Amino acid sequence: MLRVALFVLVLGLFATACSAAATQPSAEPSTTPLADDLSPTEETIALPLSLYVLIDADEQGDSSRSSVRDPAELEEIADRMGEIWAPAGIVFDPVNVATLKVPAAALIDLDRLEARTFLAAAGVEFDVPDPGVLNGFYVAQLGRVNGFAPNGSRTFYVTDRPSVHDERVSSHEVGHLLGLHHALDDTGRLMFGGTNGMALTDEEITVARYFANGILDAVR
Repeated sequence: MLRVALFVLVLGLFATACSAAATQPSAEPSTTPLADDLSPTEETIALPLSLYVLIDADEQGDSSRSSVRDPAELEEIADRMGEIWAPAGIVFDPVNVATLKVPAAALIDLDRLEARTFLAAAGVEFDVPDPGVLNGFYVAQLGRVNGFAPNGSRTFYVTDRPSVHDERVSSHEVGHLLGLHHALDDTGRLMFGGTNGMALTDEEITVARYFANGILDAVR
């Protein structure tokens, strides 16, 4: 099936090593302004983004392993992610949202910050409609982190109850997919773990745009 083949290609199966966001709560959202808008000569980069609610396929009725989110909530998160990334000239278009029923084993492993079971099952045990070049999955439980993005994949995972804003942790994980590393000295930065900072430096914008173009050109 074409969609399945595309999804497997996009994900980069059997990803290893996580880049987990710290979960220390932030008392107040950061008021640090976002990076300056791009100059008129900069071109907007459109990245297809798909977001999914993960439901336990092996349980009837309510399950502690099933996300309580709904697709409408993910659409709102995607809109706010777009606001965070707009100063970098990166937009998410098109945006697709859906609910997936996945095996309990995959959800259990995600709670352990292990994505290989989930990625191996994708396209085999369950179909993933309309995958993007970036794909976010929202789960009930995710260990003790807000989110993580396995190296070598185009996927990220976010818990139902992060200690920071949903759009912030989602955008932080996208930052990792676009080649950005954790910031260590400024809580107002998007890439600082466990805060609501949303600022991008000029250097981070350059790196993220470089990676985004590489993804679209199928060289990354």
